[in-house]
Amino acid sequence: MSTKKEEDLQAVNVEFENDSSLFDKENIPASNWFRFNKVGDKVSGELVSVKEQPSTTVGFPDQRVFTLRTKDGKLMNVGIKVTSSYLMARTESVAAGDSLGFEFTKEIPPKVKGHHPAKSIEVYHRKQQTPASEE
Repeated sequence: MSTKKEEDLQAVNVEFENDSSLFDKENIPASNWFRFNKVGDKVSGELVSVKEQPSTTVGFPDQRVFTLRTKDGKLMNVGIKVTSSYLMARTESVAAGDSLGFEFTKEIPPKVKGHHPAKSIEVYHRKQQTPASEE
């Protein structure tokens, strides 16, 4: 025998499952992963978190993922391959609350014919401002 609460939950679940309008294309959320598509693309914001993310695709390196809160309040993920010692060194001292930006500055010709060019990414970092009363 089910309780009133369980019956109410079942009714809500059935109603939700039958809401076919939910499955319309306009209800697919936009990705919150920033993509460097062309030279000059950039993203910046307040650093919320940093994590190391193992690769799920053979042949692709692990990533350091930076979650930024942009000026409009949206959370944006930026993944940088951990094999880039240049970028790893420049992001080693970042902390939550810091201002952080990434810019696609140029394409580097591929070393292997037929491969895509590499994307040169520059990091911009400004430490969080400490109020004078805390110094």
